[in-house]
Amino acid sequence: MKFLPFFLGVGLAVLLFSCRSSEPETVSYATLKAGFKNPPLTVRPKVYWWWLNGYVDTLRLKQELLAIKNAGLGGVDLFEIGLPPASDPNGIIPAGPAFMSDESLRNIHLAIREAGQLGLEVGLNLASSWNAGGSWVKPQHAAKTIYFSKTTLGGTGHQSVKLPFPTITPDKKGQPRPIAYGPDGKPAYYEEIAVIALPAGSQSQLDTSKILNVSAFFDSKTDQLTWQAPAGQWDIYRYICSNSGEQLIRPTPRSVGPIIDHFDSTATRMHIMYFIDRLKPLIGDFRESALKSLYLASYEAKEFTWTPTLPAAFRNLHGYDLYKFLPAIFNKEWYRPELAESFQFDFDKTLSELMINNHYRKSKEICNAHGLQIISESGGPGHLHHIPVETLKALGSLDVPRGEYWYNRTFFLENDKDSVVDMIWLVKEIAAASHIYKRKIVEEESFTSYWDWQEGPSDLKPLADRAFCEGMNRLVIHGFPHNPAEMGHPGIAYFAGTHYNDRSPWWPKIKPFNDYLSRISFILQKTDFVADVLQYYGDNVPNLVPPKNTRFAVGPGYDYEVINTEVLLRDLTVEKGEWVLPGVGRYKVLSIGTEGRTPPDVRKKLDRLAAQGARLVDRKPALPVLQALNVPPDFSYADQKADQRETPLDHIHYRTGEVDFYLIRNTTGQWISRNCSFRQSDKTPEIWDPVSGETVPVTVYRQDEGRIHLPVSLPPYAAFLVVFSKETAPAHANELVGNGPNPPALAFTPHGLAFFQAGDFEVRKESGFEQIHTDLPAVPLDGPWQLTFPQGWGAPASATFPKLLSWTESDTPGIRYFSGTATYQKTFDYKPVSKAADNQRLYLDLGNLSKVGEVWLNNQPLGVVWTPPYRFDITDLVKPGDNTLKIEVANTWSNRLTGDALTGEKFTKTNITKANKNLVPWGELPLIKSGLLGPVTIQTVKIVR
Repeated sequence: MKFLPFFLGVGLAVLLFSCRSSEPETVSYATLKAGFKNPPLTVRPKVYWWWLNGYVDTLRLKQELLAIKNAGLGGVDLFEIGLPPASDPNGIIPAGPAFMSDESLRNIHLAIREAGQLGLEVGLNLASSWNAGGSWVKPQHAAKTIYFSKTTLGGTGHQSVKLPFPTITPDKKGQPRPIAYGPDGKPAYYEEIAVIALPAGSQSQLDTSKILNVSAFFDSKTDQLTWQAPAGQWDIYRYICSNSGEQLIRPTPRSVGPIIDHFDSTATRMHIMYFIDRLKPLIGDFRESALKSLYLASYEAKEFTWTPTLPAAFRNLHGYDLYKFLPAIFNKEWYRPELAESFQFDFDKTLSELMINNHYRKSKEICNAHGLQIISESGGPGHLHHIPVETLKALGSLDVPRGEYWYNRTFFLENDKDSVVDMIWLVKEIAAASHIYKRKIVEEESFTSYWDWQEGPSDLKPLADRAFCEGMNRLVIHGFPHNPAEMGHPGIAYFAGTHYNDRSPWWPKIKPFNDYLSRISFILQKTDFVADVLQYYGDNVPNLVPPKNTRFAVGPGYDYEVINTEVLLRDLTVEKGEWVLPGVGRYKVLSIGTEGRTPPDVRKKLDRLAAQGARLVDRKPALPVLQALNVPPDFSYADQKADQRETPLDHIHYRTGEVDFYLIRNTTGQWISRNCSFRQSDKTPEIWDPVSGETVPVTVYRQDEGRIHLPVSLPPYAAFLVVFSKETAPAHANELVGNGPNPPALAFTPHGLAFFQAGDFEVRKESGFEQIHTDLPAVPLDGPWQLTFPQGWGAPASATFPKLLSWTESDTPGIRYFSGTATYQKTFDYKPVSKAADNQRLYLDLGNLSKVGEVWLNNQPLGVVWTPPYRFDITDLVKPGDNTLKIEVANTWSNRLTGDALTGEKFTKTNITKANKNLVPWGELPLIKSGLLGPVTIQTVKIVR
């Protein structure tokens, strides 16, 4: 009965934590505005810092950390890892020292010390690759499974028979298991589980009355079963627990080792303390160091799992023994279907509790005692791998829950309705766990893919925006490959992920993108998620939360929170007819979903609370109840749909005190303008632009019947925050009317309302209306452009383009295959198309470019452009007559890699010989449009103040 006190201890710890939690802290409007403009390091994206094969260059470690700081990132998760053979077929990456060896520790300590001097945070992955484990793991702490032998016994009466020791079967790939054996040929570690007898040949409709536990009659020292057998023939099964031999997934060459038993608290303690004991002599007090967290990657073990405490835990949780169900583990079809299903549910529930308590909570307990946090993808990577836990509970057991999202994962399509778009998109799930367990941070491994060196920030932005609109509030970008000096360009890389490091051509211009991600992260971390519906997702294991508004949706313009059994039973209350999670949120309706079971104690509490006036819907749509309560959509417009994959504008709503933030994103590659309605009243709207950091008033809006209506206009894939506060409202119009149902392309700017679409419009005010005519006159910057290219990359030192075109269309191979940064220069004679006036501004519009640009006009820096629209306000810089324009444009490495493959040249060096998950040779990869594509114009834009 050692197990029961453990569970009681965990329960007490959870209760104490719950008691310490308080109402969310209200952050002032001024603090939010200041932090939005200049986000602190603690909200900035981190990166996985891949140390490939454990091979490092200590000088480059320092250089890379400085590059990370200068790029506006907040820290690193140090992650040593090996590569699959196809990702380094030429063996260019040497093997470094064994992970956590003395030399490895010196390198880790150096990195932590240097990061601390730069104010960066460091996390350390708890394995060479994943899962948790390493060469220091002894058999008693290594992952375990179950083996059995079978003996058929005939006749009746007192008999003695020798039961053979179970054969250690091959692993799932048919290979011998890499486990230790003793001199007797048996595994170095094993424990007897049980000896079970059942009528010989019984292979259907079994129940426990026909199965006998004869363990008491078995002597494991002599292997003899001495048993008074009932009449008939009996199949005798001897079950043992021994190591599964499961190894780290992708360790570095000198760091191969077994994974730990993730269900055993002693194994977890051994593993965590191994790291702490090795690090502490070098680092000292972790609280004073840059090392802030330890990281457990997603659990992706493949073998069937067993752990010695499982039978006792099972009985403690469910009130009956599992021994008679051991045959069901291998042959569930032998049992009555309802019996097998019930046992499987209880078995999964037990493993879930063991892993949550003995691995995740135990890790948190140990780390917190030493001044560290524990972070993990404990909810598992979608439905791709075996996930042995109730996901929200597992995520809530951590200091910081983390998920991941992939894109363009066309290599693993499956025949289910979520795979094409959402096979691995774990954001809503992690956000829900962070909210209901009051963890505040929603971390996401971001931009994971197999599209080597083909992306720029404009390609990544829509993915981040979608994740933000599902609840993410901090990115961990996957990833930054460490590159020793001799590795060249683009250098070495892990085979998955966006290669987001200082070897990229666009890296010197990446800070504005990181600032963008940081501004949204800051607001979403400092405020609280708002939803109308609380969805109970049942009690299955696992019980995955699908992406927002896919399998579950309330309706267009509404959002929902997800709650699990533990939090529901512990925290949920009712106040004034609303469901309340103290310190989390208030909800109009609670919806019981269709995915999981509803245990009796949950049903009893929900019925009791519903009797107090709260609205409960059971496996039915929640929308009719909201409508009956006269609760309109929180955010709405004419052609809105619930599913973010089908609607032009997606949103998420956060609040602190009396300030409300709606993050609105354009899901399309076109300008989208809509007359939008927000469930707000008696507040002043503003636009907070995360690209520029500007905050500007909305000068066209009206209030009626508890709603504020205003035009929302977004360029392709753009996003901004619509903010409602009690700040003093400036003078404003009520409505903007055009020829069609939607407003024109426009922007609220510090200078007034800017129109980026020609036409006739009417601005309606309390005092009357104003007719606006806009024709958007533009001066094209036609004619030749002078280009200069850096030396040593195959392109000529200079070239003249008679007109703008993609580098890939050039007849010169060195330009066609060029990767890097080229400079465009032009002198142009500017003649104003209209008289200067207070009601217009001049914009330099670059049209299109790929991938990032930086612009100077008359030797004055305008800034970096990395997402549409590629334009700048040049009203105060352009002058009549001659003007000089300089534009630097950086692309990606993909074209030069393709060029080298086609021409046999060797400008590049990398371990990746085939792109797209080692499937497409570089010579077959299509070229990516690059450079300044235009058309470049100077536009005169009408301003309404």
